[in-house]
Amino acid sequence: MDQPVRRTRGVQQGPRSAQVVESVRAATLSELARSGFGGLTIDGVAKAAGVNRTTIYRRWPTKAALLAAVVEPLLAQYDTDPGTGSLRGDLLALLLALRDNAARPEGRAMIEAVRAGGAGELSELMTSSAARAIAPFRRVLERADVPRAPTIAHLAFYGVVLWDQTHGVPATDEDCAKLLDLLLPH
Repeated sequence: MDQPVRRTRGVQQGPRSAQVVESVRAATLSELARSGFGGLTIDGVAKAAGVNRTTIYRRWPTKAALLAAVVEPLLAQYDTDPGTGSLRGDLLALLLALRDNAARPEGRAMIEAVRAGGAGELSELMTSSAARAIAPFRRVLERADVPRAPTIAHLAFYGVVLWDQTHGVPATDEDCAKLLDLLLPH
């Protein structure tokens, strides 16, 4: 007699799936704010999201994968260039977006996770996230044939992120414009 083969279904698609993803993202962010990356647990996120922990493990097998899901919408913004029509305008738009993203709960969660000792576990995520955020700076600078484009792109990126971390408040629009003026060749 043939036994039926039991199959485990994979990740579901559709409206319910989108709701699950959003509730897990929100719960992860809430748990990060409450407990930090070191205190983040899949069980805690599952409870806060109102889902079974296997639902989470199926999509995000590690805490780093959960954090990646939280920051993905921010990173997606860097996949296109601003297109303001000027080099300075594009770079300023990118700096302001970067500043705003670093100040959002998702951006702060990632920065705090690394500061709290999650750097080893998060090194791949941090490297790929930084590269993705720096990429539009490089594209804009290289398109304009600006010398030292990679250096300027990195200095702009880290200047804005570190400003927030060292001063406790995001850089102002004027601060971003001044940073840009210092970095761009005259």
